[in-house]
Amino acid sequence: MTAGTPRFRSSLVRTLALTASLAIAVLALTFGPTGANAFAATQDLTQCNGELGGGGKELDCTIDIVNTLNLTTGTESSTVTTKVCSGPNQAAICGDSVTTSYNLLTKSVNQCNGSVNGGGSTLTCRVTVVNNITGAPANSGTTGATVNQCNYAGTGGGTAPTLNCDPNPASVSGATITQCNYSVNGGGAPDRVTCTVGPSTVSALLPVTVNQCNDSANGGGSLVTCSVALTNNITTAAGSTTPIPVKNVLHDSKTDGFGLAAGHDAGNLGGTAFLGAGVLILLAAGLLTASAATRKADARR
Repeated sequence: MTAGTPRFRSSLVRTLALTASLAIAVLALTFGPTGANAFAATQDLTQCNGELGGGGKELDCTIDIVNTLNLTTGTESSTVTTKVCSGPNQAAICGDSVTTSYNLLTKSVNQCNGSVNGGGSTLTCRVTVVNNITGAPANSGTTGATVNQCNYAGTGGGTAPTLNCDPNPASVSGATITQCNYSVNGGGAPDRVTCTVGPSTVSALLPVTVNQCNDSANGGGSLVTCSVALTNNITTAAGSTTPIPVKNVLHDSKTDGFGLAAGHDAGNLGGTAFLGAGVLILLAAGLLTASAATRKADARR
């Protein structure tokens, strides 16, 4: 064995290690998160939760959200406007509207939960969300938002009907919109639970959930009015706009429209195949280099 053999083996090990490292890096780029799944971080919003207990209070809270997602450039942002009025019942004092911009999407809203319990109170809460999505894959669409609302609410006596909810009944598990459950119990006026969901849609490219007005205004003699509206404006890469349904559909969220939109994965197949071919070429080049080095070393011996 010659003196150069250990040096050759060390060089060969380094060559193979470098080849393997480059292959792993390319594989990560090839099979890592792509498209809408790459947007992991989000902004979660909370407002008016667990406030003004003891009875005889008024709480009025508003959240307006505009999400912007460009799947072509990979940019995302949200603009959130909030306003709160609070104080004694029928004498609440309102603060200013506050608008905040985020470099993240706002995908979760929790508002007016566990508030104004104790009786003789008024709770009014509203959420509107507009998602503007551009660069979407062809055939991207929306489904009607699922709803779970007004369950175990308005009980304990009083003049019927105590519920004024639309849609009703609505008890989808894991729904997009969950509101006014276990609230306004203990007796009181008719129609004391008024909770509505306006024409609302869901996109798998940017799912948003709203949870509001639950476990609130209990104790008798209280009124609750809560509303939600979710809108998705989707423009595909070709420039066409997806029609937006005008009616809520109480489908099962586990089986209807909550996977990736059709065509989403197909749009990435070309790039994935190209990078996969790059991995094979890189591995072949590394093996050829190692083989050539081995032959040269054998020739020296």
